[in-house]
Amino acid sequence: MAAAPQRVGAGQKKIAFTIYLLLPDKVAEFEASLLSEDQKLSLLEGPLEGVFAPIEPTNPEPPPWVAAVNSILQTPMTGDLASRAPAGLLVIWRGPRTFVLPFGQGVWPKLKTLWLERDFGRRVALNAIPRDSVVWLKSEQFLAKWHLASEKAPRASSVDEFGVDFDRDLVNAVGGAPTLKPTLGQRITGGTSLRVSLPISSLPDTLDECSALFDSDAYRANWPDIDNIRRIDDEASIVLLEQKLDQVITAGQANQLVSMFTPFQKRGESLVAENYVFGRNYPTAVRTPYLTFQLWADSLTGRGLVASVTQAKQSSVHILDEYDMDQEVFTAFECFGYESDLNRRVCILSSGQWYEVLADFVARVNRRIADIPRAAATLPAWNQADNEDAYNLLCARDPSLLLCDRRIFRFGGTGPKYQFEFSDLIDLQSKTLFFVKKGSKSSGMSHLFEQVRRTVEPLFGSDQAYRDRIMGLLGQHHPGADVGWLATRPKQGEWNICMVSLGEPAASLPFFARCALVKLFDDLDRQRHSVSFVAV
Repeated sequence: MAAAPQRVGAGQKKIAFTIYLLLPDKVAEFEASLLSEDQKLSLLEGPLEGVFAPIEPTNPEPPPWVAAVNSILQTPMTGDLASRAPAGLLVIWRGPRTFVLPFGQGVWPKLKTLWLERDFGRRVALNAIPRDSVVWLKSEQFLAKWHLASEKAPRASSVDEFGVDFDRDLVNAVGGAPTLKPTLGQRITGGTSLRVSLPISSLPDTLDECSALFDSDAYRANWPDIDNIRRIDDEASIVLLEQKLDQVITAGQANQLVSMFTPFQKRGESLVAENYVFGRNYPTAVRTPYLTFQLWADSLTGRGLVASVTQAKQSSVHILDEYDMDQEVFTAFECFGYESDLNRRVCILSSGQWYEVLADFVARVNRRIADIPRAAATLPAWNQADNEDAYNLLCARDPSLLLCDRRIFRFGGTGPKYQFEFSDLIDLQSKTLFFVKKGSKSSGMSHLFEQVRRTVEPLFGSDQAYRDRIMGLLGQHHPGADVGWLATRPKQGEWNICMVSLGEPAASLPFFARCALVKLFDDLDRQRHSVSFVAV
């Protein structure tokens, strides 16, 4: 019997589409919520099994995907499609898995995050894109302000050319050329979803390929350093971690320990927030350009509510664009950034998901921490109460130490001007620069490490103008001090760079502060600087 002729037409043209994978135990909830008999569901042609569920259109212009989707439907969509833009969900049951492809505007937000395999597109992309064919990376940084970073290259490049630090960042989306799996097209992007550009007739093979790649750990050979952090799926551990977070909130410590930031999107695309609205978004609702725990808690107080994990999961945060339009709505819980521990496991909450740092990575960081030299300098003991300013003033009672704390100046040559604080204390006799910070959380230590970098690079660099500014600064505040050493470029290793932690030894710092300390030490050590650390 002759094979049926292949249909040629819109189904053979490449179109861009996005693929989501539903969690097996969430399929029934998804179907009950978004699929119903009164939607006039259209069955797919074989070999695909599934339906197309139309969604109320919102755009007056028809999209280019209509003809492509019609090409694989037993009964093509009907109606006045020319004057309205159809939208809907293509639901495909492929073996034990359920894939969802949204088409049209305003459709993908209907897919709840808790229904989705959060790592689906990322794992597929990592298994298909080699390290030297990366175009785009999106990562979450678990240090400082706990922010998202998105970098895009003009052409396929090595991942080493991007600013991601695998010891600190969680890469949750990657895009590039899938040369390891060329059947996926010329360019793909993977985060929670996978974005491809292919003929829609290739869907059966594409979904089978994606399933195999999602199940594979082969990417670890090509990306050995990308999975130092993994998702926690153990419900019992999550319950305990959220109980600890609730205790932090109840004790009034969350403003110091919990960060808030615009979380990772399901789409894996960049999202720039112009303003935020806590709670219901109506025309006169209060807009704020900042996202902090205190602002969220204050918004609850104004409505007679009390901050808690439960309340955070019920409270909305609207992300507004420059036109005051909703870009996306998250829960406050999805905006939390928090580091905790559980039975000696380092755990973090980010974008509504709990993660665990792998034990061997923690051990590796701790071994490097132990290798950092301890400063020989004798500094007064911290009284467990003073802030950095007061402690620096105490140290400056020693005539051998010059106080430079809060001596701010701006410098940038002929380009942009940057604000600098040279160091906190200087010991001219031992040739030591001291940088002091209270080591209670990662954000504070991040500021310390940034100050060290911003001092060391120009101080030992080729631009004499920077050292001239320091000479003027010291001459203004310490007229009798010897500044002759700044007249020429000092040699690496000639001065000791000493970081001082108030209260916390290096081994007891928050984990991601330890990561950053190790990276800073390694960077400066490779440049042959003398670096030390001391807790007082």
